[in-house]
Amino acid sequence: MKEVLVTGGAGFVGSHLIESLVNENIKVTVLDDFSNGSEKNLQQVKDKIQIEKFDISNTDWNSINKYNPDTIFHLATHPRSFSLQDPKRNMEVNVHGTLNVLEFAKKKDAKVIYTSNSGICGDPQFLPVTEEHPIDCKTPYDANKLVGELYAKIYYKIHGVYSVIFRLATVYGERQRVNEKLGWRPLIATLVEKVEKGETPIIQWDGEQTRDLIYVKDVVDCLILGAKSKDHGGEMFLLSTNTETSVNKAHETVCKTIGKNVTPKYGEMLPGDLRRMVLSYDKAKKAFGFSPKVPVEEGVRRYVEWYRKNK
Repeated sequence: MKEVLVTGGAGFVGSHLIESLVNENIKVTVLDDFSNGSEKNLQQVKDKIQIEKFDISNTDWNSINKYNPDTIFHLATHPRSFSLQDPKRNMEVNVHGTLNVLEFAKKKDAKVIYTSNSGICGDPQFLPVTEEHPIDCKTPYDANKLVGELYAKIYYKIHGVYSVIFRLATVYGERQRVNEKLGWRPLIATLVEKVEKGETPIIQWDGEQTRDLIYVKDVVDCLILGAKSKDHGGEMFLLSTNTETSVNKAHETVCKTIGKNVTPKYGEMLPGDLRRMVLSYDKAKKAFGFSPKVPVEEGVRRYVEWYRKNK
């Protein structure tokens, strides 16, 4: 990799990715419409990168033609949590936007690293979930991300656009924030915000639903490994920890880390919520040598430390 384009690069995952790329002296351009990202996320590297305010669902990419990336990290997305309220916009970004990225990659002969969603698998029929698990989309977001995967595979087979697809487990870490405007309420970020303020968290369902929580820097490490690979074009990998954490346990960990005992309230199950989530990363381990390094307790500690500095 010498020159890279990152869609959604001002988001919390994208910004960590960009810092790692800059540390490897790679030329980076960020495309972001700033609907959920922030230039603050890029403060540490803003003088070393190019930032373009751009909506990937835009039909006209002429203003981006001046860039010649050899690799595109496609992270831009419209969130799952808002896809039932606005399925059309979700489709525009996650399907049309992904198609635009693939067309641009074809034109520039660039690799594409595409971040997808493990929610595509739906309620697990077996545990841990593997790449062979049946499809069971619960929301328009899941369906749209799956269509993006299919386009990536088609563009690899027909046009030779080398793409690697990563279905992410529940990612958390520094710079992840609640965005009420987009209905974006990540689990760890939401719990930390509420508990730190002494407010009552509302846990939808009974809190015994589980998540496979993966720390952002572990995700970034594997995305870069995927980009450096040459033998996995058109393949899909689960990116996870193979560890199950209940929402109640996550709340308990946050309370213990912050030093406050805040009792949550329980509400109704959210539409499309999953009862259990634990995903195998064996395929990614065999292909890229990937293993997650940061346990939940340490990741939450780092997040709380960051949150307190950036209220």
